[in-house]
Amino acid sequence: MTQSHQPSAPGEVIFRRGGLDESRHQIHVAVVNPAGDVLASAGDPALVTFPRSTSKPVQALPLAQAAPDLPADELAMACASHAGTPAHLAVVERLLARSGSTVADLQCGAHAPFDAGAAAELIRAEQKPTPLHHNCSGKHAGMLLSCALHGWPREGYTAHDHPLQVQIRRAHAELAGLPLEAVQAGTDGCSVPAFALPVRGMARMFARLADPQGDPALARIFAAMTAHPNLVAGPGRLDTTLMPLVPGLVTKMGAEGFFGLGLQDRARGPLGIAFKIMDGGERARPYVALAVLEALGVPVTPQLQALAPVTQHNWAGREVGEVQVKLPWSWSA
Repeated sequence: MTQSHQPSAPGEVIFRRGGLDESRHQIHVAVVNPAGDVLASAGDPALVTFPRSTSKPVQALPLAQAAPDLPADELAMACASHAGTPAHLAVVERLLARSGSTVADLQCGAHAPFDAGAAAELIRAEQKPTPLHHNCSGKHAGMLLSCALHGWPREGYTAHDHPLQVQIRRAHAELAGLPLEAVQAGTDGCSVPAFALPVRGMARMFARLADPQGDPALARIFAAMTAHPNLVAGPGRLDTTLMPLVPGLVTKMGAEGFFGLGLQDRARGPLGIAFKIMDGGERARPYVALAVLEALGVPVTPQLQALAPVTQHNWAGREVGEVQVKLPWSWSA
């Protein structure tokens, strides 16, 4: 991986009201090729941070390697941060059944569905959320199946020293172009290891998704996610909405303002993009994604522009402010 690309000033997404800056979100972004060469950046491409759920396609790699015939919708669900709709839960249940597992085996914890309709339906039915409703339940069901297929114990599958998590850490290092000891680890919200990487390292992973280089498991993950964007996130959420609008694009959001994109670009070749919003501000994410795609020459259609409206309106429909995106790009020669 190229190490010499120098940091520039961080980018910003600025929300303005009445002619004044009301809030600012600081951005670090890297654009790389599959070799890991930094082609463009704003901020520090070497910033080490937690991609959180943006790592899910890599966490699903042992499953894709062990189950070449797994249906694409189930593989997409193993990469998903799903919204807990009935359609999502049905695919998770299929994944669980393949390993002889049940909801009780999921070690992700429980939270209300992200989808407002699904959450309201639970309340009407006077039911509490279960681990099945957790946005990471597809990943966990995929991990249980991966353990069964590799011959690893399902017990303790979230532990840092479990064979599955050791292999996932190794996959992060290999795809990011890093030595294994450089991949730092914490614990994610769903209890599995969360690996910290340079922004450019995560971008390289997405470049490899866009250019699998003969790796059938990576190719299947790219194909599954782009064929089933509705499963990767859910109604109205960025991954689900964005992928169908840009041919050859795979995306995955992560908590605390991380985002990864892999683009099969005919003009520039396969690209990987990753960015971190330093304050974790979710509302800045579509603005940065759109600005990056525009900078790379992707045509900004009205459907794309609708994801990041420049003009802000209040509940009465009155124009009250605007949004500015500033990415001080540093381009490699």
